[in-house]
Amino acid sequence: MRSVKGFQLLLWIGMIVTFAQSSTALGQTVVSGRHIYVMFPGVDSIWGSYLFLVSNPGTEPARLNVPVMLPKETIDFQGQENVGPDELKLGTDGGLTLDKMIPPGDTLLNIGFQIPARQGKAPLSFQATADFESIGLFVWEDTLTIEGSNLEKRESVPFSGRNYDTWTLYNGKAGQTLNFEAQGLPEGRGRLWIIGAVMAGVLLLAGIGLAAASRPRPNENEVAV
Repeated sequence: MRSVKGFQLLLWIGMIVTFAQSSTALGQTVVSGRHIYVMFPGVDSIWGSYLFLVSNPGTEPARLNVPVMLPKETIDFQGQENVGPDELKLGTDGGLTLDKMIPPGDTLLNIGFQIPARQGKAPLSFQATADFESIGLFVWEDTLTIEGSNLEKRESVPFSGRNYDTWTLYNGKAGQTLNFEAQGLPEGRGRLWIIGAVMAGVLLLAGIGLAAASRPRPNENEVAV
């Protein structure tokens, strides 16, 4: 699963902010109100990295136990930067929770995920687990398009030798449902199977019609025996 060197990315976009102005407090730990999803196109799928910053203002490690705001369509996930496999807990309801000891200072957390696509499109549905300042969707320039309400788009944003197109939603509330759609993904053979099934049906109907039309008819002068 792809990994993003997120610390440089988050520094570049200004994620390290004054937490008192944009954060959610969880015990002694503080989660930034800015969430970043860097996504890469795959054949009939999206590969992504979810990045967010946690601050521990104390002098001792503090526990963080928080729901992970991955898209509901996620079919696979993996801890990446600063997240171990035993720190991600899958609930009976399908939700994912992060349970981790956070050292003093700022810690960037990175979780990889995969989303299936069909016919070049992939839905991205989120349930906000807390109030947030922004959710940013980053894709390589000219690879994908993100559709959704109230998104602010920026094109050709340079970073680390590549250009990104970005879509950002600002100022959301806990419990809010967010629905986006990624478009323009590479397609596998799924569409070919659909086209093949349709053509087979058409040919079958055409064959039945041709057989009926070419069926010999008895001559009117013939006498049935």
